[in-house]
Amino acid sequence: MVHHNTLAAPASRDGSPERVIGVIIEAGRPQVGAELLGAASALAGAIGARVHALSFDDGAMASLGELGADEVTNFVGSDVPEDAAAAIVEWSAEQSLWAVLGPSTAFGREVLGRMAAALGAGLVGDAIGLEIADGDLIAAKPAFSGALVADISCTSPVRMVSVRPGVLPVPPRRPHTAAVSVWPMEPRGRVRVVSRRRDDDVEVLARAEMVIGVGAAVPPDEYALLSPLAALLHAELAATRKVTDKGWAPRSRQVGITGRSIAPRLYVALGLSGKFNHVVGVRGASTILAINHDPHALVFGHCDIGIVGDWHDVLPVLVAGLRRERDRDAVGRR
Repeated sequence: MVHHNTLAAPASRDGSPERVIGVIIEAGRPQVGAELLGAASALAGAIGARVHALSFDDGAMASLGELGADEVTNFVGSDVPEDAAAAIVEWSAEQSLWAVLGPSTAFGREVLGRMAAALGAGLVGDAIGLEIADGDLIAAKPAFSGALVADISCTSPVRMVSVRPGVLPVPPRRPHTAAVSVWPMEPRGRVRVVSRRRDDDVEVLARAEMVIGVGAAVPPDEYALLSPLAALLHAELAATRKVTDKGWAPRSRQVGITGRSIAPRLYVALGLSGKFNHVVGVRGASTILAINHDPHALVFGHCDIGIVGDWHDVLPVLVAGLRRERDRDAVGRR
């Protein structure tokens, strides 16, 4: 059915409107949507609210109820963040909206920012944890280059938080089918999308157990040489800011103060100097293996295992050794 300024918000047991936690579901990011719905469901249980999925992804509709949504509104007619924000603000006029959660992605940040300005609400960005304390929403947010995590109280009438993808658990599915309504959007037409490319899949690095980090000493035309090691380790590729500034890797792959903090089981540092603004982003790694031709490189002061040598020479030897260990383990399991 079409739901457009027609239905009143459900009431709680005392007759007051039941509080709503809205969750923005971005198109093409099912994993991130599942994380947000799981967090919202836990928060809703603590304060007696209901979870309303605000979906811009037609393909995700069937599973949203199973992931924690009590209701779903499917916004159709535009995928421009400006239009999306305006539509949710209009939708919220008939809701007892208590909080809105969204992904800390390019789309999510713009939608939430525009909504916060329109609603006069506070906005906590890039949170890594959420909880209820004394009836208020508390968002955990990294501070001082990740040196500590600050608990930010959300006290505005509508609490708004963007959440870093990949840091929250995906909830187990439940046998529930959410009621779905449709909200047609009226595009303002001020923005015309002529092409689209996404390079902010930050959750990929956040969940990776093995990561290969490259510095400017590894040119992009030689990234293919890293493939044998990446395949053996099932590793993802990360980069320093120098690399992303050159356009050799997307910003979503940048690790450090101005990028992301990650905590893989193994971080292999190739051709990077090891300055603080990068290594602070990988100090949560269980093991750091550094390969650099300069014995005085700063990275050797931060690693668990250091190999002095040109990575072109070291990498084939390392791959051969790992293959031998893999084959030996395979024989031992027979």
